[in-house]
Amino acid sequence: MERTTVIILKKTLFREADIMASAVSPDWGKMELVCYGAQSVSGKKFPVLDCFNELEIGFEFSENGPSKLVDAELITSFAPVADRLDIYKLSGKIADFVLKNSAPELPMAIVYDTLRHVLGNLALNAANGSALWSPEACGAVIKLACLQENGLLPEFEDEKVSTFFDAVIEAGLEGAALPECKPEYWKHLTLYLNTLLPQK
Repeated sequence: MERTTVIILKKTLFREADIMASAVSPDWGKMELVCYGAQSVSGKKFPVLDCFNELEIGFEFSENGPSKLVDAELITSFAPVADRLDIYKLSGKIADFVLKNSAPELPMAIVYDTLRHVLGNLALNAANGSALWSPEACGAVIKLACLQENGLLPEFEDEKVSTFFDAVIEAGLEGAALPECKPEYWKHLTLYLNTLLPQK
Protein backbone atom coordinates (compact mmCIF):
# COMPACT_ATOMS: atom_id res chain seq x y z
CA MET A 1 0.00 0.00 0.00
CA GLU A 2 1.16 3.53 -0.84
CA ARG A 3 0.53 6.75 1.11
CA THR A 4 0.33 10.36 0.01
CA THR A 5 -1.64 13.57 0.46
CA VAL A 6 -4.25 14.62 -2.10
CA ILE A 7 -6.72 17.38 -2.80
CA ILE A 8 -10.02 16.06 -4.14
CA LEU A 9 -11.11 18.10 -7.16
CA LYS A 10 -13.93 16.01 -8.65
CA LYS A 11 -16.27 13.32 -7.34
CA THR A 12 -18.60 11.10 -9.38
CA LEU A 13 -21.00 8.34 -8.39
CA PHE A 14 -19.98 5.07 -10.02
CA ARG A 15 -22.34 2.13 -10.38
CA GLU A 16 -24.73 1.82 -7.41
CA ALA A 17 -22.54 2.29 -4.37
CA ASP A 18 -19.05 3.30 -5.53
CA ILE A 19 -17.40 6.69 -5.98
CA MET A 20 -14.77 7.79 -8.48
CA ALA A 21 -12.64 10.72 -7.34
CA SER A 22 -10.18 12.82 -9.32
CA ALA A 23 -7.43 14.29 -7.19
CA VAL A 24 -3.93 15.71 -7.31
CA SER A 25 -0.95 14.67 -5.21
CA PRO A 26 2.45 16.35 -4.84
CA ASP A 27 4.09 12.92 -5.28
CA TRP A 28 1.81 11.14 -7.77
CA GLY A 29 0.41 14.00 -9.85
CA LYS A 30 -3.11 13.49 -11.16
CA MET A 31 -4.83 10.53 -9.51
CA GLU A 32 -8.04 8.65 -10.22
CA LEU A 33 -9.31 6.89 -7.11
CA VAL A 34 -12.10 4.35 -6.81
CA CYS A 35 -13.87 3.95 -3.48
CA TYR A 36 -15.84 0.71 -3.40
CA GLY A 37 -19.01 0.75 -1.35
CA ALA A 38 -18.63 4.41 -0.46
CA GLN A 39 -22.37 5.04 -1.01
CA SER A 40 -23.65 1.73 0.36
CA VAL A 41 -26.90 1.61 2.32
CA SER A 42 -25.13 0.19 5.35
CA GLY A 43 -23.31 3.48 5.92
CA LYS A 44 -20.95 5.83 4.16
CA LYS A 45 -17.32 4.87 3.96
CA PHE A 46 -14.83 7.73 3.66
CA PRO A 47 -17.20 10.57 4.67
CA VAL A 48 -14.28 13.00 4.20
CA LEU A 49 -14.19 12.19 0.48
CA ASP A 50 -15.59 15.50 -0.76
CA CYS A 51 -14.46 18.08 -3.29
CA PHE A 52 -11.97 20.64 -2.02
CA ASN A 53 -10.86 18.48 0.91
CA GLU A 54 -7.17 17.78 1.47
CA LEU A 55 -6.65 14.24 2.71
CA GLU A 56 -3.92 11.88 3.76
CA ILE A 57 -4.70 8.60 2.03
CA GLY A 58 -3.60 5.01 1.75
CA PHE A 59 -4.18 3.45 -1.66
CA GLU A 60 -3.38 0.44 -3.81
CA PHE A 61 -1.76 1.68 -7.02
CA SER A 62 -3.00 0.38 -10.36
CA GLU A 63 -1.28 0.95 -13.71
CA ASN A 64 -4.32 -0.05 -15.77
CA GLY A 65 -7.10 1.86 -14.07
CA PRO A 66 -8.05 3.86 -10.99
CA SER A 67 -6.21 3.17 -7.76
CA LYS A 68 -8.19 1.68 -4.89
CA LEU A 69 -8.67 3.96 -1.89
CA VAL A 70 -7.96 2.06 1.32
CA ASP A 71 -8.17 4.76 3.99
CA ALA A 72 -8.49 8.54 4.19
CA GLU A 73 -8.02 11.14 6.91
CA LEU A 74 -8.99 14.80 6.62
CA ILE A 75 -6.14 17.30 6.79
CA THR A 76 -7.85 20.51 5.65
CA SER A 77 -11.33 21.31 4.37
CA PHE A 78 -11.65 24.10 1.83
CA ALA A 79 -15.43 23.45 1.63
CA PRO A 80 -16.28 27.08 2.60
CA VAL A 81 -15.58 27.99 -1.06
CA ALA A 82 -19.18 26.79 -1.62
CA ASP A 83 -20.59 29.52 0.62
CA ARG A 84 -20.50 32.06 -2.23
CA LEU A 85 -21.67 31.09 -5.70
CA ASP A 86 -19.11 33.16 -7.65
CA ILE A 87 -16.26 31.78 -5.54
CA TYR A 88 -17.58 28.23 -5.92
CA LYS A 89 -17.73 28.60 -9.71
CA LEU A 90 -14.19 30.00 -9.79
CA SER A 91 -12.99 27.10 -7.59
CA GLY A 92 -14.56 24.66 -10.05
CA LYS A 93 -12.80 26.33 -12.99
CA ILE A 94 -9.47 26.19 -11.15
CA ALA A 95 -10.07 22.50 -10.32
CA ASP A 96 -10.77 21.74 -14.00
CA PHE A 97 -7.68 23.68 -15.05
CA VAL A 98 -5.40 21.83 -12.63
CA LEU A 99 -6.76 18.42 -13.66
CA LYS A 100 -6.37 19.22 -17.38
CA ASN A 101 -2.81 20.41 -16.89
CA SER A 102 -1.51 17.59 -14.69
CA ALA A 103 -0.46 14.04 -15.55
CA PRO A 104 -0.46 10.71 -13.68
CA GLU A 105 2.73 9.77 -11.82
CA LEU A 106 4.32 13.16 -12.54
CA PRO A 107 5.17 14.95 -9.26
CA MET A 108 3.68 18.43 -8.98
CA ALA A 109 4.89 19.91 -5.70
CA ILE A 110 4.79 23.56 -6.88
CA VAL A 111 1.23 23.40 -8.22
CA TYR A 112 0.04 21.36 -5.23
CA ASP A 113 1.33 23.77 -2.59
CA THR A 114 0.08 26.75 -4.59
CA LEU A 115 -3.34 25.12 -4.99
CA ARG A 116 -3.60 24.67 -1.22
CA HIS A 117 -3.01 28.39 -0.71
CA VAL A 118 -5.31 29.36 -3.59
CA LEU A 119 -8.20 27.33 -2.12
CA GLY A 120 -7.45 28.68 1.35
CA ASN A 121 -7.69 32.25 0.09
CA LEU A 122 -10.84 31.52 -1.89
CA ALA A 123 -12.44 30.00 1.22
CA LEU A 124 -11.60 33.17 3.16
CA ASN A 125 -12.97 35.34 0.36
CA ALA A 126 -16.21 33.32 0.39
CA ALA A 127 -16.52 33.86 4.14
CA ASN A 128 -15.64 37.57 3.80
CA GLY A 129 -12.54 36.89 5.86
CA SER A 130 -9.13 38.51 5.73
CA ALA A 131 -7.81 36.82 2.59
CA LEU A 132 -4.36 37.82 1.36
CA TRP A 133 -5.29 37.25 -2.29
CA SER A 134 -8.31 38.42 -4.25
CA PRO A 135 -10.27 35.87 -6.31
CA GLU A 136 -8.84 37.40 -9.52
CA ALA A 137 -5.31 37.03 -8.18
CA CYS A 138 -5.95 33.38 -7.24
CA GLY A 139 -6.66 32.48 -10.87
CA ALA A 140 -3.45 34.11 -12.07
CA VAL A 141 -1.31 32.59 -9.31
CA ILE A 142 -2.30 28.98 -10.06
CA LYS A 143 -1.70 29.42 -13.81
CA LEU A 144 1.71 30.94 -13.19
CA ALA A 145 2.62 28.02 -10.91
CA CYS A 146 1.54 25.53 -13.58
CA LEU A 147 3.61 27.24 -16.28
CA GLN A 148 6.63 27.35 -13.99
CA GLU A 149 6.42 23.68 -12.97
CA ASN A 150 5.94 22.51 -16.56
CA GLY A 151 8.82 24.60 -17.93
CA LEU A 152 6.51 26.70 -20.10
CA LEU A 153 7.28 30.09 -18.59
CA PRO A 154 9.53 32.03 -21.00
CA GLU A 155 12.54 34.06 -19.96
CA PHE A 156 11.77 37.76 -20.03
CA GLU A 157 14.22 40.40 -21.14
CA ASP A 158 12.64 42.92 -18.81
CA GLU A 159 14.14 42.26 -15.38
CA LYS A 160 11.19 43.91 -13.63
CA VAL A 161 8.79 41.42 -15.22
CA SER A 162 10.98 38.46 -14.24
CA THR A 163 11.32 39.74 -10.69
CA PHE A 164 7.56 40.27 -10.40
CA PHE A 165 6.73 36.78 -11.70
CA ASP A 166 9.32 35.19 -9.41
CA ALA A 167 7.78 37.02 -6.45
CA VAL A 168 4.26 35.81 -7.37
CA ILE A 169 5.46 32.20 -7.69
CA GLU A 170 7.26 32.37 -4.35
CA ALA A 171 4.22 33.91 -2.65
CA GLY A 172 2.08 31.15 -4.16
CA LEU A 173 4.32 28.47 -2.68
CA GLU A 174 4.48 30.07 0.75
CA GLY A 175 0.96 31.48 0.97
CA ALA A 176 2.46 34.93 1.51
CA ALA A 177 1.33 38.39 0.43
CA LEU A 178 1.58 38.99 -3.32
CA PRO A 179 3.64 41.84 -4.74
CA GLU A 180 1.68 45.08 -4.99
CA CYS A 181 -0.04 45.97 -8.24
CA LYS A 182 -3.32 47.47 -9.41
CA PRO A 183 -6.27 45.12 -8.76
CA GLU A 184 -7.25 45.04 -12.44
CA TYR A 185 -3.76 43.83 -13.38
CA TRP A 186 -4.60 40.27 -12.27
CA LYS A 187 -7.28 39.93 -14.96
CA HIS A 188 -4.86 41.15 -17.63
CA LEU A 189 -2.18 38.78 -16.34
CA THR A 190 -4.59 35.83 -16.46
CA LEU A 191 -5.43 36.59 -20.11
CA TYR A 192 -1.73 36.78 -20.95
CA LEU A 193 -0.92 33.51 -19.16
CA ASN A 194 -3.71 31.81 -21.11
CA THR A 195 -1.74 32.49 -24.31
CA LEU A 196 1.26 30.58 -22.90
CA LEU A 197 -0.71 27.48 -21.94
CA PRO A 198 -1.02 24.52 -24.30
CA GLN A 199 -4.36 24.56 -26.11
CA LYS A 200 -6.29 21.36 -25.35
